[in-house]
Amino acid sequence: MGNQGSGQQGRGTNSDLASRADIPLQFHPIHGDNVELVNDRRTAKRGDSFCKGICFSSRPIAIGERVYLKFVDTSGSWSGVLRFGFTSTDPGTLRGEDLPRYACPDMTNKPGNWAKALGERYAVAGNELFFYVTRAGDVFYGVNGEEKGLFFSGVNASSPLWALMDIYGNTSCVEFTNPLPQPLNNALSNQHSMGSSVTMHQNNRATHVSSLTISDNRNNHQNSREVMSGQPVSRYHGGAQFTSLPFHNLCGRNIRISMDQTVASRTKEEYCNAYVFTSRPLRCGEQIVIQVQGVDRSFIGGLAFGFTSCDPVTLKSEDLPDDADLLLDRLEYWVVNKDVCRSPEIEDELSFHLTNEGEVLYSRNNYKTSTLMHIDRTLPLWAFFDVYGNVQKIKMLGVSVPKPPRPPQPFPRSRSALTVSLPPPPPPQRHSHVPMTLQFGGPSPTMSRSISQPAPLIPQSPGTPQSMSLQPSTPATPSSVNDPIQDNENNESECNVCYERPVNAVLYTCGHMCMCFECAQAVKQVRGALCPICRQEIKDVIKIYKS
Repeated sequence: MGNQGSGQQGRGTNSDLASRADIPLQFHPIHGDNVELVNDRRTAKRGDSFCKGICFSSRPIAIGERVYLKFVDTSGSWSGVLRFGFTSTDPGTLRGEDLPRYACPDMTNKPGNWAKALGERYAVAGNELFFYVTRAGDVFYGVNGEEKGLFFSGVNASSPLWALMDIYGNTSCVEFTNPLPQPLNNALSNQHSMGSSVTMHQNNRATHVSSLTISDNRNNHQNSREVMSGQPVSRYHGGAQFTSLPFHNLCGRNIRISMDQTVASRTKEEYCNAYVFTSRPLRCGEQIVIQVQGVDRSFIGGLAFGFTSCDPVTLKSEDLPDDADLLLDRLEYWVVNKDVCRSPEIEDELSFHLTNEGEVLYSRNNYKTSTLMHIDRTLPLWAFFDVYGNVQKIKMLGVSVPKPPRPPQPFPRSRSALTVSLPPPPPPQRHSHVPMTLQFGGPSPTMSRSISQPAPLIPQSPGTPQSMSLQPSTPATPSSVNDPIQDNENNESECNVCYERPVNAVLYTCGHMCMCFECAQAVKQVRGALCPICRQEIKDVIKIYKS
């Protein structure tokens, strides 16, 4: 494969590579036999074949740097589309004639190469793909500016990485697109271009420092108000009397906790394993309130929240997985709800109220209360957060006991008040404009009724899941329904198991909707199957038909 020693001499550190991320990307002169480079090596075309289209970036890609690739031309004569990823082998140490026919699996079977095929529905002429790698070795991607999520993992990001592309199958021509501003006159001297680049970096750095200064001033002003009042400043819970509830010393590997143990900040360029726990179990009737103080929109996904009977003292940081779902495999009691807040804003306040019945109520900015989960209130349970995705920093405002709502007071009647006879109110309407049919799984009878909102299902008798009725809903706005994640503006309608079919099933008895009927039936067959949202036992599955 060439002299590896000579390639090592030209490699720089990751800090050196980060300073070169503003250099526009080109394709490397070393490429497969069927590749032709045009447009100053920014465009790569494959010839009359479907393979031997391997090519590389001309320089290493920095950690977190997005590679933008546009589909210029596609074909319908073949099967398969672009493969892309990274390689730690310097293309300058290779020879074009030695490159294999395919990146997958000819190159990915060898150490130092990582690539995967893009979904064919995205490989359309005119679409723009972007991808990048994190320090943890995870590759994320998106199409036309929209994040699609994790593409694959396992990249060794400790050494320089070049972008690896295989112009395969129906993908016939791609080009690097540079989102950075370009000089209007391409004939400018190198000295002028260098000066413009330096000026741009200085302006960007000044803007970044200015934004940090504004943020620091805001935090300092808030801290000074807290010191004077003795209470944390809250924009949306002004009437609450907070009691201090610091975070526990035990935390994930990518999180840092302040000296007073009230602020948790995730490490830059990381997106997961940022767990923090409360220093004591939460009592029934208590409500904890946190404030979002940092947002990083380069990541997708949101804050995770849950409870555990595992005392954090007995844990170690290395015991905590990157994916919070894996906590459910532990022997202790764990329940977690991921992506609680997927579109956060600075100074958003998120409250989590554990009721005396074991119901966990969630509210964002003291508005639109919804049910997150039900827990076993007989156990001592520590609350925990995973400061995940675009939520980068949170502050614990404290714990409070919400006051019960005041009953309506009768209107005082004066002696001189006239008695007015009002006509009786019209009977309440029981039918809405959106008909929906519910059908139980198996040989159960079909029950149809028009409802306005997916209200919780309540059994009429304890031992018969087939005998159920819909809880009558009080007049309310659509936002007041008990949605598991009330503020999730981008709530997905796909099954959380297969990610192919739409959600068309309700779990009995909790009433959560998160799976298609086929997957829900399969999950129900497992002994002791639990709802993935609230961990209640699945007693039956109800199929929903919308018309």
